[in-house]
Amino acid sequence: MNKTQFYGVTSLMLVGIAIVLGVVAIFQASLLLGIGYLLLCGVASTVVIYAYCAKCPSKAQCAHVLPGKAAMAIQRKSGPCSTVETLSLVIALLLLLGLPQLVLWKNPILLVTFWVLCGIAVTQIRSVVCLACRNIYCPLNQARRGARA
Repeated sequence: MNKTQFYGVTSLMLVGIAIVLGVVAIFQASLLLGIGYLLLCGVASTVVIYAYCAKCPSKAQCAHVLPGKAAMAIQRKSGPCSTVETLSLVIALLLLLGLPQLVLWKNPILLVTFWVLCGIAVTQIRSVVCLACRNIYCPLNQARRGARA
């Protein structure tokens, strides 16, 4: 495992731990809501991989490793995301990270821990993973290239 993959995998693990904290908090509030959120996590993760990862021209070299492998199983042509795909991606991420906030705010320690974990993950992604990524269609990658030009 190289440095980029280390940060890619650990960033996903940190977000995963944050989501587990959200799952625990939601289950404490309601069994049915907890089950619903777990199902939503599965659907949202699939949407991210289908709408974004599967269109990446560099999925075979994905620093996050597992999403890249999952995306390779989906036969989609590489290219920029459509407006619908981008909207689907944003909604999926907002649901994954946003829904737990409804119950996390009741436990400040869990809430802060959730966002610290997500913050570290985003920092790792933006400072290491994105710098090595060759996805020319990613809006974040294009913004970084534009800043250097």
